[in-house]
Amino acid sequence: MPTTPARRRRSPAEREAQIAAAAIAVARADGLAAVTLRGVAAAVGVAPSLVAHYRPSMDDLVGDTFRTVASAEVDEVRAIVATEPDPVARLRTLLACIADPARDDVATLWADAWSIGRTNPGLAAAARGVMDDWQALATEVVRDGVRAGVMRAEDPDAVGRLLFALVDATNGYALVDYLDRATREALVRTTIARSVHVDDDALTTS
Repeated sequence: MPTTPARRRRSPAEREAQIAAAAIAVARADGLAAVTLRGVAAAVGVAPSLVAHYRPSMDDLVGDTFRTVASAEVDEVRAIVATEPDPVARLRTLLACIADPARDDVATLWADAWSIGRTNPGLAAAARGVMDDWQALATEVVRDGVRAGVMRAEDPDAVGRLLFALVDATNGYALVDYLDRATREALVRTTIARSVHVDDDALTTS
């Protein structure tokens, strides 16, 4: 009689990677609030006790999950922006990437992070860290534009903060369907164009 092959026991590193991947999948599908002991265990196909063994703090897992997804988005956009030949093109591309509907799922996770982060210090710290990364990217683009003489801004850091204050606000608008997408995008684009003294059309994608 044929015997059933014994299932290979996963190493601790493999199991931790599996849990992390499952948490990301759950978050992308159902939001950070769904990253619970039972939710992640169901996604992995194991008992909740096994997840608890490897990740005893679900608050930490939620924070790590958000940081992984949000940081990956910043890295991806930074690489896309870096391919552009001049600062105005880089700023235009940055705005286009931020407004891309394909990124709406991550925007929703940001809303979760701000809400859940009120009671989850690790998640709040993760959100602050990635917000700093986004603002640093915008500031770098604006600073390069000022150096090149194609933008004017007394405080590039302030422009970076303004950009993401607008993005965060309009993402909140989107959650309750306030204003249409084109109006929300124009609000961000026009305000930033004026802040760096370039024509609105220069930041509009064709």
